[in-house]
Amino acid sequence: MVGRKAAIAVGLAVALTAGCGDDGGDASSTTSTTLPPLECADPLIITSTEDLVAVLAATSWQGLGAYTSGPLPITPDLVISGSVVLDASDLPIPADCLGRPDCSGEGGFWVGAPVPGVGGQGDADLPCGDAYARLTLTDTTLRLRPFLYDTHPCEYNFVPIVEVAAPCGSPCGEGQALCPVDGVCYGVGAGFCQACEGGSKETCACRGPEGPLNEGASCTYWQSGDVKCVGTCQQGICTSANSLCS
Repeated sequence: MVGRKAAIAVGLAVALTAGCGDDGGDASSTTSTTLPPLECADPLIITSTEDLVAVLAATSWQGLGAYTSGPLPITPDLVISGSVVLDASDLPIPADCLGRPDCSGEGGFWVGAPVPGVGGQGDADLPCGDAYARLTLTDTTLRLRPFLYDTHPCEYNFVPIVEVAAPCGSPCGEGQALCPVDGVCYGVGAGFCQACEGGSKETCACRGPEGPLNEGASCTYWQSGDVKCVGTCQQGICTSANSLCS
């Protein structure tokens, strides 16, 4: 099994330096005019729970809140043959979370886009937020995106979550667009601007499904986990009179 884990780690290291597995470097500098073409990383063959844990342990767990910008690290396509079960208790929660009093030592799973052969079971019973306690993966291909979700002002500021995503480059639903940086579909407008293009929350708040909002249009964005800013679009930037939003 040690040899198998080493092979998974090497394969993932290669995958994360190209295509969908790349977190895009400095995501905040990515704009709609500099998005690269879509390149999906080579898939990884997964045969056990240990394989999944090794992949997640080698993937960076970054913070995610309504105020963050840019794509998050995501695994390459994971090809499952047969059935593999992953429990929340198996998650390799990063040491920098476990060593902080504001970060929960327990995590869970979100099933985002529906993927055939993927099922979430049980309640993770988290102190902050809802999540599944177990993933059952059967003859399927998927990706996993681990992150520390901002739940402030709950008991913990951050909770470890692993989200299920469709294979790289999968077709998008209505009202969505495919991000070539990570091969994930995001809602057209503010969501795509912020999550894919890496635009600031203030700029993306003035982006709608049809393009930039009109000058003076009302807009909202989150400054932090518990501060919501309301303002108007001024020269393409959501400007709020709230002193907490500056």
